[in-house]
Amino acid sequence: MRRKNKSTSGFIKLLGFISLILMIKNSMAQQITHYLPSGKDSAKTISGQYGDNSGICLFEDGKFMLFGYATLVFGSYVFEKDYLLFYPDEIPLFQLYAYRNPRLTDTTRIDFIGFEQEKTFVQFENDSPNQVFNDKANCFSPPFIFQQAKISQSLKFAARSQNVDQDTTYQVFQYTNDGEFNDFLAIYNKPQRARQNFSAYLYLAEDKKLAIRLSNYGGEKGFLRENPADRTQEYWREKLHMKEAYEHAGAIEPMEIYCNQHYTIFYPDLSEYVLDSGKKQYIHTSAKDNEDYFTENPTQDDRYLMKYIRQNLRYKQPNSFNVSKGSNTSLFFSSCEEPERSYKYQKGRIH
Repeated sequence: MRRKNKSTSGFIKLLGFISLILMIKNSMAQQITHYLPSGKDSAKTISGQYGDNSGICLFEDGKFMLFGYATLVFGSYVFEKDYLLFYPDEIPLFQLYAYRNPRLTDTTRIDFIGFEQEKTFVQFENDSPNQVFNDKANCFSPPFIFQQAKISQSLKFAARSQNVDQDTTYQVFQYTNDGEFNDFLAIYNKPQRARQNFSAYLYLAEDKKLAIRLSNYGGEKGFLRENPADRTQEYWREKLHMKEAYEHAGAIEPMEIYCNQHYTIFYPDLSEYVLDSGKKQYIHTSAKDNEDYFTENPTQDDRYLMKYIRQNLRYKQPNSFNVSKGSNTSLFFSSCEEPERSYKYQKGRIH
C-alpha cells in the first residue's frame, strides 16, 4: 500500500488534538520544560526506550516501535517544528500465503489467523458466504484449520468497514488460484488505533529526565526515557534485535513465510537447511537431533519447513458480497459454555 504524504496537511484531523495538547501543556507550564533537539544528530539525541512495560522506542534511523499489551507496531517518524509526527507501517486488512502441498493431493487446507478477532466472512467459489467464527465466539486455541476435499479455485474474504460509524457495508477482497495451490495461510489484521498516524512532543520531567507525550497513548505524563540507545546494553540490543527481525522478515508484508506442518511460523536461517525438491520441504541439516524433544513438542519443530508465497488479493466493490445470503453455519464454532462442540486442533494430524 502506498504511504501517505508525510506533510503537515496529512494531519488536519490531528491538529485539533495537538491544540488540546498545547492547552494542557500551557496549563502545566510550571511543571513542563519543552525539549527541542537540534542539529543533524537530533534523532540520535532522542533515541532510546520510553516506558517500561508499554511505551515507544525511537531509533536513530527515524524508525519507531510502539509496544505494549497485544501491541507491537513499527513505523517511521519525522520532526515537524517542535513536534514529532509518526506514521505506522500500513498493514493490509487481509493477507494470503500459499503453498503447493504434495501430501494434500486434491485437498485444500487453510489456516485462519486472526479471524477470531472480529466478524469476518469467507466465500469459496460461488458457494454461499460463511462466517468464519460463530457469534459470541470465545475460548480460542489456534491454529484453526479448515479443510475441504477439492482445490479451491477462488476465495473471497470480507470484513465490515471500519471508517464510518454504523457502516453496514463490507470490505471485500478476492483471490483467484491460478497457481493451483492447495495449502494456505489466511491472515486477518483487525484495524487498531495504534496503527493510526499520531503526534508527540518531548519534554524534560522534574528530574530533568527526557520524556515523550504521545497523542494516542500514555496519558498526560507520557513516558519517561528509561533506557537511552546504547548497543553495549542488553536491553537495547533486545529492542534492536526485534527491529532487525521485523525488517529481515520483509517488514509488514514478507514475500514468503516458513511454517512447520502445524502452521507454526518460523524465521529460519536458510543456510542451515537443505531443500528437498520432491517433498517441497526445507530440512534442517541436523534434523535427526532432538527427536525426543520434538516428539513431545511437535508445534515447536523447526526441522521440516514449508515455504508459503504471498498472493495478490484484489479489492472488490462492497455490493459484490451479500451477507444476507450467507450460510447458517460458521466454519468454526468456539464457546467456553459448549466445549464439547468447540473446535479443537489435533496436534497429531499432519499434512
